[in-house]
Amino acid sequence: MSQIFYQIEILNQAIEFEGIEYGKSVKVVEFYAQKKIKERYLGYLENEQIYKMLTKGEGLRVDNCYIKDFSISAYRKSKGIEAKELVEIGGISASNAFFDCDAFTDFSYVKFIKDLDFSHAVFSHGSLNFTHSQFDTAKVDFSNCSFHSHQSLFQYAEFNCEILKFENSHFNGELVSFINASLKCNEVNFKRVNFNQSKVKFHFAEFGDGTKTFEKMKFNGSVLDFRRVMFGKGKIDFRRSLFGSGHVTFEESEIESGKMTFRLSKFEGGDITFRRMNFGPDEANFDHIDFGSRTISFESVVAGVISISNSDIHSTLDLRIKKADTINLSDSYLHSITDLNFLKHDALQKLNLNGARNLGKIIVDWKKNNVKNLILNQGATHASNAEQFNIIKDNFTKNGQYADEDWAYVYFKRYELASDRELALKHSKWPGFLIKFGFSLRSLVFDKMGLFATSPNRVFVSMVVAICLFASIYISFELMDSSSSLDASIYILLASFTSSF
Repeated sequence: MSQIFYQIEILNQAIEFEGIEYGKSVKVVEFYAQKKIKERYLGYLENEQIYKMLTKGEGLRVDNCYIKDFSISAYRKSKGIEAKELVEIGGISASNAFFDCDAFTDFSYVKFIKDLDFSHAVFSHGSLNFTHSQFDTAKVDFSNCSFHSHQSLFQYAEFNCEILKFENSHFNGELVSFINASLKCNEVNFKRVNFNQSKVKFHFAEFGDGTKTFEKMKFNGSVLDFRRVMFGKGKIDFRRSLFGSGHVTFEESEIESGKMTFRLSKFEGGDITFRRMNFGPDEANFDHIDFGSRTISFESVVAGVISISNSDIHSTLDLRIKKADTINLSDSYLHSITDLNFLKHDALQKLNLNGARNLGKIIVDWKKNNVKNLILNQGATHASNAEQFNIIKDNFTKNGQYADEDWAYVYFKRYELASDRELALKHSKWPGFLIKFGFSLRSLVFDKMGLFATSPNRVFVSMVVAICLFASIYISFELMDSSSSLDASIYILLASFTSSF
């Protein structure tokens, strides 16, 4: 999978690092796609020397060392310790170390009680195993590491530290697994981690109440699995991340509180599902994203705000949420099907379509989904309300929902008229009372008497009432024996009014 490989040569030449002398040295040459890119020399440290440090209860200081086939299981067996009994290690300083193996590098069932520094370390070949290990330290640093292990396993590991860092690390194996891991740290940092084509699994993992940073993460594997993860409290940041064509799932995960953001990320083709996820009372932010995914599902989601504004959405977007205050699709391009046909009448309180471009179809029902209130509850301007009702009206036309289209058209014209009235009062030179009278008359004639020509029955009744009213006025003047000139004037006036209906 990886185009990176290493050429190892053990030399019978001593080497010294930071006052520590090693009898042998190791020449490590790194190649990328058959091209040599780096050469360095490390101290050679045998496992027996490491095991002696462990027996003395010392922490491991193996900076700039080459270590082959390290196995805590082999150490445990040599000391007659039970297979799953925790081995306590004071701490590890392994900056720039190179862990090589034929089968596995094993740190399973270890309890670390002091800080760990694996920064810039390389884990090459085989499997890397931290399963069931406990990190009861202030700081665990895996930043700038290169994981070339076939499998990098942190399953059931317990990180009870202040800071956990994987920043700038690269994974080039088949699997990266944090299944059932507990990452209860004040800061969890996966910033700029490149998972390349690895399968990444956080299934059933549990985070603490600190910040969770996955900013600028890159994922091009087949599966990114965050199913049933407990994110706890605190901000969760996936900004500017790249998601390839694999399947991304956060199904049934829960956030107690804190904003989750994918702002400015890119999804290149895989399905994305947040089905039955609880985003908590805060915002799930997907603004300014290029969605090239096939489908995006928010089915049965609970959230405070789901914001997908200023985005280019080529995906089928399932927004049949269970409960949310606001869905914001403002200024987004909707190229495919957007499903807002949620089951409960009060599932959503506000829907923002201001500036949206609906190039596909929005599946929504005017009455069942309470569309009128979804738009009006925003408290937006009359012009904004008119624009959003117009978008909904055009959508109903495309869907053949003609009864719903009429209602959307009525509210579009009402708020367009109200917006025109505001502008006239603000900019016109005419007296305010005349402007108000003119718009009141327009509202009476076009809205109250005919619902903007969408209600034939109301138009017919209005015509009958108008004719009867004007006829009654004419008869009243006849009975009053008015002058012929007045009669003629009134007749012309009445005729002109009745003809307008």
